[in-house]
Order: sequence, then structure tokens, then C-alpha cells
Amino acid sequence: MIRVLLGLVKGGIVGAAVGFAAWRVGFGGGATAWLVYGAVGFLVGIVCGKPPWRQETIWTSVVKGVLGMALCMGLFWVAQKAFGGVQAPAEILAPLGISGGQAVVKLPVLLAPLIGILYGVFVEIDDGGKSAAKAKPAKPI
Repeated sequence: MIRVLLGLVKGGIVGAAVGFAAWRVGFGGGATAWLVYGAVGFLVGIVCGKPPWRQETIWTSVVKGVLGMALCMGLFWVAQKAFGGVQAPAEILAPLGISGGQAVVKLPVLLAPLIGILYGVFVEIDDGGKSAAKAKPAKPI
């Protein structure tokens, strides 16, 4: 249960930070949106799970990041297909200073934290737990 909460928090923070920065710069749609969600996946893969300095090799963190990049880009593609025409409610957008009537997939400030949370929970559950205790070999008779 604690791993799920850690994945929620870490993935949400990374996704929100990258999504907010991308929204401020104007990388909400087009080819740059793919880069935004690739960056979310890469950074969540590095941050979630065991920290890079506790891994056996640095390549473990790099592989988690590259896999996260591909997976989060795939999640963005699924979101475009499933929620492409869904408009974000104006009540949610008004405190952020965004005008209403925009599609959810064009707003990385809303979609990036959700995708970051999904991948963050997966990585925390997969990589963050302690390994099972190794069985002691039986003594020969």
C-alpha cells in the first residue's frame, strides 16, 4: 500500500512539474506534446522505484526511463484516441488561468500528472519493494 502511495506522489509531482512547464512554454499539442510525455515517462522512470544510486548498475535506471518514455508516449496516444474530443470543464480551468473550451489532451497541465501517476505506481510496485528472502540451502545428510 505504501508503494502505491509513493507512486502516486512521485509520479504526480514529476508529471505536474513537466506538464506545467510544457503548458507555460506552449508545448500542448502537435509533435512537441509527444516530447512532453516522453520526458514525463523518462523522469518518472528515473525517480520512482529504487533510487539510481541504490541500483546494481546505472543501466537499470536508464532502462526504466527509456521504457517509461515509450510507455507514456503510448498512453498519450491512447488518451488522444479515447478522449480527443472531451473538453475540460471551465470550473477546473479557471483557477489555472486557462480559457474554457479546450480539449483535455491539449492541456499537459492536466494530462501529464495522470500519465505520470499511472507509470509511477507501476514502477514503484515493480521496482520499489524488497526482494523476498532467499531460501537457505538444505544441509546434506
